[in-house]
Order: sequence, then C-alpha cells, then structure tokens
Amino acid sequence: MGGSTNVEHAVSSDGGGNGYLAGVTLEDFFEGTEEPAYVLTNEKRGIEHEDSDGERVVKPGSDYNAVAAVTDERVLLLVGGNDDGNGQNRSVSLPYTEIRSVETKSGMLKSRLTLTARTSDRYTFWLGGREDYGHVEEYVEQAISYWVTVDRRLEKAREHLSTVEDKLEDGDPARARTAINRTEELLEEAEQVARDFRDGDHAMHRRIAQLETRLSLARIRTHWTRARQLAGDAESARSEGEYVEAYETYRRSLAEYERAMDRSEGVEYHAADDMDAEVAGVEKAIDEVTGAPLRAATEACEAALDADDPETAVDRWETALDACHEALTLCLRREDVFDGDPDSLRFQVEWTAQKLVEAHRTVADEARDRGDAARETGDAAAAPEAYDRAREHYESARQVAAEFRSCDPERFERALADLPEEIDTERVDTLA
Repeated sequence: MGGSTNVEHAVSSDGGGNGYLAGVTLEDFFEGTEEPAYVLTNEKRGIEHEDSDGERVVKPGSDYNAVAAVTDERVLLLVGGNDDGNGQNRSVSLPYTEIRSVETKSGMLKSRLTLTARTSDRYTFWLGGREDYGHVEEYVEQAISYWVTVDRRLEKAREHLSTVEDKLEDGDPARARTAINRTEELLEEAEQVARDFRDGDHAMHRRIAQLETRLSLARIRTHWTRARQLAGDAESARSEGEYVEAYETYRRSLAEYERAMDRSEGVEYHAADDMDAEVAGVEKAIDEVTGAPLRAATEACEAALDADDPETAVDRWETALDACHEALTLCLRREDVFDGDPDSLRFQVEWTAQKLVEAHRTVADEARDRGDAARETGDAAAAPEAYDRAREHYESARQVAAEFRSCDPERFERALADLPEEIDTERVDTLA
C-alpha cells in the first residue's frame, strides 16, 4: 500500500507484525494537540538520507512500512521494524522551522517527497504510482512560512523581554515598559498568524503562551519596581514636610502595586506575599501622612508651651505658627484628605499668633529693661545693644500682629516710638 494521503487512514499494529510500525501506532508519536494533515506510506523503499557523509537508505522490515506523517507541527518520518538487524522502528522529526525546502516529483512508476533540512541533510521519501503530490508540497511550504513567521516574532519577543529584565535590574521601569509594549505587539502578531494557520489550540499557541506567561511576570515586576520607586520618593517628600506631594506620590505608588497584584491573579508569582506586606506599609504611610500636618501643629504648640526661656519660646512659637498655618492651608485645599476642622484650625492659628506676639513682647521688654539699666549705670556699649534687641522684637511682634485680626499692632508701634533713637554717651559718662 503506498502513497495514501487520507488522514483518516489508520496506521496501527497488532504488536506482532502485520502492521506499519513495530509495537506502536502512529498516534503514539503525536504530541499534545498535534494533528496529521497527510499520511504517506511506502512498503519497501523506505527513506533515503543524504548528508556530508554520503547517502544511506533505511528500509522497513518484513511486514512493516515506512510512513511520512505531515502534521501541523512537523514532518515525521518513520520506518517500521527497519531491516538493519535490530528490528526497531526508526524516526526522524523535522519541525517546520528546521526545513529549508520541500519538493514533490511524480514519475511514470513512482513519486517522491524530498525535504532539505537547514543542516543541509536531505530526506527522500519514495512513493508508488503516478499521483501528483503537489498539494502536500503546498501544505508543507505554507506550514514552513507560518511557523517561521511565528518563530521570528517569538525570537524578537524574547529579545525584548531580555531588555525588560535588564532595564528592571537597572531600576528603569519606564524603558522596561517600552520593551513590554513591543513584546505585546509581537505576540499579538504571532497569535494572529497562529489563528490563520489553524483553528483551536495547537503548538503555535502553546509556544506563544509560554512567552505570554513570561511577559505577564515582566509586567508584574515592572509595576512593582515602579511602585517601590514611588514609595521611596513619597517617603523623601514626607521627610521634607511636603505632605501634598508625599500623599499624591504614595497614592501613585499604591496604584502601581494594585496593577501588579491584579496582573498576578492566576499567576504563581513568587513574591506575592512580599507585595502584600509592602502594600500594607504604603497604606499605613498614607494614613500617617494625612494626619501629619495636624499632628505636627499640635506637637509644635506643645513644645512651645514647654519652653524654658523667652528666647526659646520665640523660636518654638514661630515654628508652631508655621505648622498651624500649614495644617489649615492643607485642610482647606484638600479637606477630603488631610485631618482637621477648618474652624478649629483658624482658631488655633490666631491663638498661636497671639502666643508668638507675646513671646516677642516678653523678649523685647526684657531687652528694653536691660537698656534702661545700662543707661543708668553708664554702660555705653550695653545700652545700644539692648535697645537694638528690643527694637528687633517689638518690630517682629508688630509685623505678626498686623497679619492677624486677634492682635493689636498699634501697641507695638507705641513701644517702638518710646525707645530712644540715639543715646547720649557723654550724658551717660557724666551720670557715671
């Protein structure tokens, strides 16, 4: 029986000869969803193999046949119970990506199928009769074209995935995303070719799926890397007191974590627990940042109340006023984010301003008293210095008071006017 192209033709064995192959069926050689398009057989001539060492012919043993199965994945050449003495089946698998060319030729008494591999090995499968096998040649050529097209796309996709991994190692997720986008395009193109070649699940799809899994992991890692970078940027902004920037950056970080976790669903990602822990840390940081301005204002006021001397009180009330004003501003701008009641914070700002004004007044009064005392004792150097100090703090008190409705700037204008502008050092010396 030779030259059958009927894919329904059963190639089987009863295990004791009288079949095409020794002890197995053709189906035993197929992998996964592999399907034959054509099955060709010959009874005696077997397969001729030509390489750099010469030509060899492998013929089937008695009661067996040679088989050429043209499938959707490869051309599988089999010789049943070959006659070289061991009686075992011989096989050669030629994936389409490894076939350089195919040729069929019909003669008066016999026909042949010739396959040339990329290694330059040549395999000739002899067929009986005068049947035209051009349709087999056409199928193999098309299969080669489809498989090579997919293979090239996948090879390029692998290169881009390697770039993704390199950029992530360099801490550059932006450029990693560019390579990911190109990888996605290549895999989509490969998927379209696979669909055009054959419906349903088959080997092309499985090869594409392997890279899609790798791409999914790369996407997860890219989002995770960016999330970590943003969390670090947010922490820096937080330490600088840039609470709005810190909040917004933490939120962006959390969004990247969420994208990474969404993509990790259904994927066995080794670091999922680590991501969960980091997300919890970012969520905690967001809660802390939203309360940080109010907390900073409260702590600054408490520190000012605990000041041991007037000079320290001035410095601390200045810090407290800035913190309270910052808390009020942020609450008014983003009441949906930052803690605090605007009315309460307005009151706290006014109260803090009064405390600062009084702290300046205390330092100024003490300096004025020192100046008066220096004049009385004839200390010509100390008096001007003390009066300058008093003038500095009365002026600061006046400026703060002028900014807030709860304070009286005129009080300090009068105090400034009462300070002596010039000191009669001769009179001071006479008094001494």
